[in-house]
Amino acid sequence: MNPNPYNQYDPAQPQPGTPPREVVQTEGASPAFSIGWIIYVILGIVVALIVLRVVLKALAANAGASFTSFVYGITNPLVAPFQGIFSTPHTGNGSVFELSSVVAIIVYALIAWAIVRLASLAGRRRTTSAY
Repeated sequence: MNPNPYNQYDPAQPQPGTPPREVVQTEGASPAFSIGWIIYVILGIVVALIVLRVVLKALAANAGASFTSFVYGITNPLVAPFQGIFSTPHTGNGSVFELSSVVAIIVYALIAWAIVRLASLAGRRRTTSAY
């Protein structure tokens, strides 16, 4: 029995004398993947520095020490927008728990996640090639 009884051209059916076509679907690495990777590496460095700041403040590290002043100098601009949101609890031995640093970590993580998510949505693509 003839599958095409009206002898019409059917593009889905291979024509006599033509090689069979193979459809290949690939997903290439988009620039969004690279952007996301870079954003998360930067976030990791920023969070590590701020966590180090929290630990140094909680342990009442000597602010005159070169390493401590280096960490404080780098993280001061990162934490400054969040200073004053909460009161900073002090203890008698000079130990401080900076809630503003914890808020900074959370806000920077949310911003990084949003940027990566937007980049992945904008860069999502699927290519189909016929050979």
